[in-house]
Amino acid sequence: MRKFLSKHKSPVVRWLCIAFSSMVLQLGTVQAQDIVTEFAPPVVNYQVPDEFKDLIERSTRQIRSTAQVNDNGDAWQLFRRLRPAIRDALGTQGYFSPSIQRMVDDTIPEDEAPPLNITIAPGVQSKVISVDIEFDGEINKDEFTARRERLKTLWLLGVNQPFNQSDWSASKDNLLRDLLAKDFAAATLSESLANVDPENNTVALSVVYDSGPVFTFGELQIEGLTKYPKDLVSRYNTIRPGDRYEQERLLRLLSDLQGTTYFSAVDVKIDADDRQPRNVPIDITVMESDSKRLGFGAGYSSNTGFRTEATYQYNNLFDRAYSLVTGVRLEQKRQSAYADLFLPPSKRGITDSVGVAFDHQEISNLEVDRSSVGAIREFNKGNNEYRLGLNFQLEERRALGVNFGQTQALVASSSWLRNAVDSRLNPTEGYIVFSQLAVASEQFASDQDFIRLYSRAQKFWSPSRENLFSARFEAGTVVASARRDIPQDYLFRAGGTNSLRGFDFLDLGVIDQGILVGGRRLMIGSLEYTRWFDGGPLGAAVFTDVGDVSDNWSDFDPKPAIGVGVRYKTPAGPIAFDVAKAADQDNLRIHFALGVAF
Repeated sequence: MRKFLSKHKSPVVRWLCIAFSSMVLQLGTVQAQDIVTEFAPPVVNYQVPDEFKDLIERSTRQIRSTAQVNDNGDAWQLFRRLRPAIRDALGTQGYFSPSIQRMVDDTIPEDEAPPLNITIAPGVQSKVISVDIEFDGEINKDEFTARRERLKTLWLLGVNQPFNQSDWSASKDNLLRDLLAKDFAAATLSESLANVDPENNTVALSVVYDSGPVFTFGELQIEGLTKYPKDLVSRYNTIRPGDRYEQERLLRLLSDLQGTTYFSAVDVKIDADDRQPRNVPIDITVMESDSKRLGFGAGYSSNTGFRTEATYQYNNLFDRAYSLVTGVRLEQKRQSAYADLFLPPSKRGITDSVGVAFDHQEISNLEVDRSSVGAIREFNKGNNEYRLGLNFQLEERRALGVNFGQTQALVASSSWLRNAVDSRLNPTEGYIVFSQLAVASEQFASDQDFIRLYSRAQKFWSPSRENLFSARFEAGTVVASARRDIPQDYLFRAGGTNSLRGFDFLDLGVIDQGILVGGRRLMIGSLEYTRWFDGGPLGAAVFTDVGDVSDNWSDFDPKPAIGVGVRYKTPAGPIAFDVAKAADQDNLRIHFALGVAF
């Protein structure tokens, strides 16, 4: 090529030759890169008790997958790499003196790749002979004496127990997590030692926790508010400057802010600097959501059939963070329109709202048109939710071409809900209780004096991940001389999903002049068992419901039903598909539900 270039002085010719040489060189390089030497993974056989096989396989998988064994020398090199990995894996289970030997097959030539046969004898599992837990910092003050003793009870790995790494780590984490949860935001595990004596098969454990100083909360420091009032975030805050630090209170504030429609993202934290533990500011960063939202939806309910819905929400009415929510819902058996105005909570945690609603429904040949206007005050105390309401309602009923006229009622009500379950969306333990009292008087814009009492309770218990039991009981009574002038909303009907399965929606009531209407007495009981397959999200259920609606307890005639169903857990709650049969009904009923209704 050099001789050729010396004879051709043209720059164009020289440039073409150089470019051609470069292309040939790159092609050769690419071809060389495409040639990859493939080799079979080495054959490694472990002779070890069955309970250790998975542990050894997992701990050595990475080394085996990258090793190449061509002869006996490579096999010895791989064995030397595997031995410390096997020793470390057994050490996590408390076996610190294992015997790890290679069994050599002398019949295989030195220049051939032999299988690697390894015999493993774990030895004696070491036991914990002592646990020394010490504390540094302000937790050593006399006021925390009881807490120090309680912290020690959280330690999982006790004396005379077999040592294993998972319990060792969990024990240390348990104590540190509890320290960080309250008072001591800067707590650390300052020392940690597992002193192993392989000859005597013992382990002496010692840890030292430095609690640091006691932290107290300071003022809120808020970033990200632009269009909403400056006091909006503080309305959700129950923490006062000087209060002792509690992680749970920060998480509750975070949850309350995230649960509003004002913000699309929220971050709540403090700076846990042990040099400045007093009156530490609470840093809150928010990202405001769109204040106007228009939504459309469609769906199906086994109670009211197919539905379509349109909603509009404006979160900053009058520039005061008042939330206006309006909507129209069209269902096969019910049509409704509503407008509600929600005020931000007060600094005492009280939420007020007002609203109007219009509703038309036709169920079991009874048509009901109602319009209402009302006000509600809500507040929470721990797991208890309280509601006070005042509602004025006009109702008109028609059936089979007959107009029964109009009734009205001004109803004062109060209700109490206690939610003591481990998960609101997918509960497995705990209970939920709801009770309500409603009162109307002819002296205050009502056609009929009445007192309505209603309670509902549901219990969940799960003896294992695969098994879930639930029981539900509800009862109600209306104290009145007659029911004719009481709006249907304040009487009782039953039947359908989340009520009495095996019956159509609101198919149980009392007969008045050949028309099914609400009654003054209600009682329903339910038992259900769900089996989750392999503890996963899919399960099957069997259940029985029993109950009735009547005008008097002497006329009460419990009607039983049984059924089976399919359950599937989702982040929004369990999806339930049930098939039920009532004893006095000829047809099977299909019921569909999402979530736990309460």
